[in-house]
Amino acid sequence: MTIQQGEFCWNELMTPDASKAKEFYGDLLGWTSHDLDMGEMTYTLFKSGDKDIGGMMQTPTGQEENIPPHWMSYIMVDDIDVMCEKAASLGASLEVPIQTIENTGRFCLLKDPTGAHIALWQQDKKS
Repeated sequence: MTIQQGEFCWNELMTPDASKAKEFYGDLLGWTSHDLDMGEMTYTLFKSGDKDIGGMMQTPTGQEENIPPHWMSYIMVDDIDVMCEKAASLGASLEVPIQTIENTGRFCLLKDPTGAHIALWQQDKKS
């Protein structure tokens, strides 16, 4: 199944207690998890059966008061540079500039004109 531009493509949890979240979602929904060492942090992949369905990261130390626990949704785009520029022209603010995840893709975090946060994702063409 190919995800098209404009479709939701990923969900990600940021939480101050990753262990508790793993246990909760595992018990509630039967999700399994797999931790990936990303150097400065651990990224957890959630699976439903054999399918990767989302990810999780621990709230950065010292940021627990500034960043509440939340789920972030990502929307697939064909050209993240063009879409970030278009979003800004429509009144969005760029909260996290375009970042590259090597061999995976590029993302940014926007705040729409109503104040809601959303992430855009451009898949690496090689992935």
